[in-house]
Amino acid sequence: MLIESNPGTSVHADAKIQKLAFAIDRLQRRGAIRPLQNVFSKTHPADLAAVLDSMPDGRVAPIFLAVPEAVMAAEALTEVSTRVRDLILAEASIERMVPILEHMPPDELTDLIQSLAPEVADQLMSAMAKGSQAEVEDLLQYAPGTAGGIMTTDFSALPDDVTVQEAIEAVRDREDVEIIFYLYVTDAEGRLTGVISLRQLLLAQPGSLLREVMNSRIIKVQTDTPQETVANLVDKYRLLAVPVVDDDNLLLGVVTVDDVIEVMESETTKEMLRMAGTNESEILTQSPLKIARIRLPWLLAAFVGGLAATGVIQRYESILAEVLALSAFLPVVMGMAGNVGVQSATVAVRGLATGSLQLRHIRSVLFKEFRVGLLLGIFYGLVLGAFGWFVFGSAELGEVVGLTIMVNMTGAAMLAIALPMLFQRLGTDPAIATGPFVTTAIDVLGVLNYFAIATAIIDFAGVPTVTG
Repeated sequence: MLIESNPGTSVHADAKIQKLAFAIDRLQRRGAIRPLQNVFSKTHPADLAAVLDSMPDGRVAPIFLAVPEAVMAAEALTEVSTRVRDLILAEASIERMVPILEHMPPDELTDLIQSLAPEVADQLMSAMAKGSQAEVEDLLQYAPGTAGGIMTTDFSALPDDVTVQEAIEAVRDREDVEIIFYLYVTDAEGRLTGVISLRQLLLAQPGSLLREVMNSRIIKVQTDTPQETVANLVDKYRLLAVPVVDDDNLLLGVVTVDDVIEVMESETTKEMLRMAGTNESEILTQSPLKIARIRLPWLLAAFVGGLAATGVIQRYESILAEVLALSAFLPVVMGMAGNVGVQSATVAVRGLATGSLQLRHIRSVLFKEFRVGLLLGIFYGLVLGAFGWFVFGSAELGEVVGLTIMVNMTGAAMLAIALPMLFQRLGTDPAIATGPFVTTAIDVLGVLNYFAIATAIIDFAGVPTVTG
């Protein structure tokens, strides 16, 4: 089912899942086996996973275990939430789950085994067939978050001296392969030498050797390559799979696009949470104490920055007492600069994460953000300056707030780009430069700039007290 990203379709999809969940639940409760199997046969595994996610805890395992086909159950199990998966594994017997687990792709099965308690994982592993055990044990040796940790050993590879016709027959015989996007070509020692797409394979002359029609320019990674790098390669070169090799160029597995999408979603979520000064463990815990402990260190930066801003205001207490109207504009002056900073920082962090923004681009990016901030600052500076002049009847006050918001918005845009790139240069995750750090720096410098400009202009002009 194709679900487009518009509200009407989303509501329709939710309604369909609710109706499907109601029908499946009712049939399972009644023990109507044949009608229930008929419904399962017409249901996509992703929809079945959505149904299971919508069920109360006590109904999850009975419905899942009523699925007659192990293949469909395995596909649904790869789509369900952690809550549903844990409920199923807690209630289902080892004997019932093993045939289902053995139909899961090796990489998905490995991820599941890694997430289980050691004693449960050992019981499942010992009950599985030797071949499945070996695949999982091979993948378990690679660190999570690397190409080896997310790759699958289900791929198609043939020697380079095989003919195109023989290769086509071999592909037809590989019904057990999870997804076939490319046919990889190896030499006699198993080293990766080329790749050929299925389209190229079908269009080639049947008697040609694979070495004659293959593409020897291969985008590949090693087992210890970070998964983020793999995701960037897939995005940059529009690949459907990336081969994974060892130091000797031996082909060990492939990372498919579906695994990369999961990595991208996971990394995007982590970046958003880090930018907000928190992390994804909040999603997994209901403890207020734990959530407070996660957020406290990040908010400390904002707290210290607030104290610094208070000190700046106290330093300029005399000018604030002389021109009370300055306090009325402080929220808008600081708020606009902070908003510009968050916008620029978000763009910078995302660019650094995806690789589209490099440290060597810092001069051109800073100059561009300078121009963007300046244009925005001029516009809002003119508007705010005119407002201050009109409401308070003071041209000098309008000049102070207009000039301040222009300088602050320009500086905030540049600072929000510079800080993440500085953190990147220092080898620290640039996402932590946003949120508390960027907004705190902008607040402190903005307050300092505001009162410095006010002091200079008002002292120079000899403005009388403006109380509003």
